[in-house]
Formats: sequence, structure tokens, C-alpha cells
Amino acid sequence: MAISPSRRNVVPSSASPAARYRSPSASRGLLAALGKLEHQGIHLNPQRYMLLEYLYTADEHPTVEELVSQLNASGRVRAVGATAVYSQLRVFERLGLVQEWNDVSSAPRYGPAVSQGSKAVG
Repeated sequence: MAISPSRRNVVPSSASPAARYRSPSASRGLLAALGKLEHQGIHLNPQRYMLLEYLYTADEHPTVEELVSQLNASGRVRAVGATAVYSQLRVFERLGLVQEWNDVSSAPRYGPAVSQGSKAVG
């Protein structure tokens, strides 16, 4: 799974910061999350974009270790550590973009926040 838009899909820099990262294949949920970050005045850097994109497009809810591994394997951002990922996840949680799922048998997992009435899959 690609976790970053190709260069040709990036909107020119005169567009809003969130719009620059939007690709034609981005999900509606991801686009809404990007818009909310922009509305809150939170700078959208490549790490934040890639973290959100991965969370909104992954088939399963990953652990922080899996997120760190995926981001670092992409080669598109400088090395990122667990502390940075936890920090961003907390920001996303406060904004209602991401939700933490706890399972007593494993580390916490993260995914897009679900609305009431929706079922979390993970």
C-alpha cells in the first residue's frame, strides 16, 4: 500500500496546505480529516499526512510499532520514532480524527474515529 501521493498528484503550492497533499485516490474520511486539521490551524507536514493516510487506508488498526515501521519503511520522511507517533496520535485523538482501541492481549491499536452506530473493525 502506498502511503504518500505521487508528486504529479500534488496540487500546486498556491493551494491550501491540506489541498497540496490530496490525491485523487484519497478517501472521503481522509479528506475530511485533512480539512479539519487545516481548519484548526494545525500545520500539515509530510509525517502527519502519511500517518493519517496510513490510518485511514489500512485494512487493520495498527499498533504504534507498526506505524513507526511503516513510516520509516516508506523512505519519504526522516526517521520517525514512537514518541513522535504517540504525540501525533494524541493530537488526532483530541480532534476526533483517530481512536484508540485497547485489547488486553496486545498493544493499543489505532484507526479512524468511528461515529456512533458504526462498528470498529480491527
